[in-house]
Amino acid sequence: MPTLASVFLFLAVLGGVGVLLQGVGALFGLGGAHEIGGHVADHDLHLGHTGSSLSVFNFRSLRAITTGVFFTGLGGLLALRRFDGLTSTAIALLLGLVLYLFVAFVMRGFSRLDDDHSVHPLRAVGLPATVSLSIPAVGHGPGKVTLVVAGRRVEWPAIQSASAPPDSVIASGTAVQVVDAADDATLTVVPLPDRT
Repeated sequence: MPTLASVFLFLAVLGGVGVLLQGVGALFGLGGAHEIGGHVADHDLHLGHTGSSLSVFNFRSLRAITTGVFFTGLGGLLALRRFDGLTSTAIALLLGLVLYLFVAFVMRGFSRLDDDHSVHPLRAVGLPATVSLSIPAVGHGPGKVTLVVAGRRVEWPAIQSASAPPDSVIASGTAVQVVDAADDATLTVVPLPDRT
């Protein structure tokens, strides 16, 4: 049977490797986010749809879990130098739990900053944009446009104005102007006159 010190060492190594892998993963874009349509699109490793930072199946919660495991092991190893096994285990679990909750709530705070919706589609009305994904004819779904709103570069779904000619498609790269934001996610655009 393994000793308590070897269990704590295993937890410290396991958690440390997890934290290290997450740091390396962040360098390659895992767990990052970018903005699409005023919403942040996560590159989280979702195994199920979740909205909570305390959920077990997303990258943010894995950060909290591995941090908690690491500090449980490290705290247990340090506590064993001074206290008996039962007290060391209690200290280790308490330290791991506290740090898990701290990281989880910090990550939740970051996700709330991402989701503050400070760039609302109505702020885009009247602004020029560039079509990034061709916009089909009226009634055939949205395309996408890229524009700068309140100093932030965003990409939103966009449809043509109802006054557009039937069966007309606005090609990628075309300059357009936002004339409406019918709902919270889709812009209505019209092509700008060709200046050539």
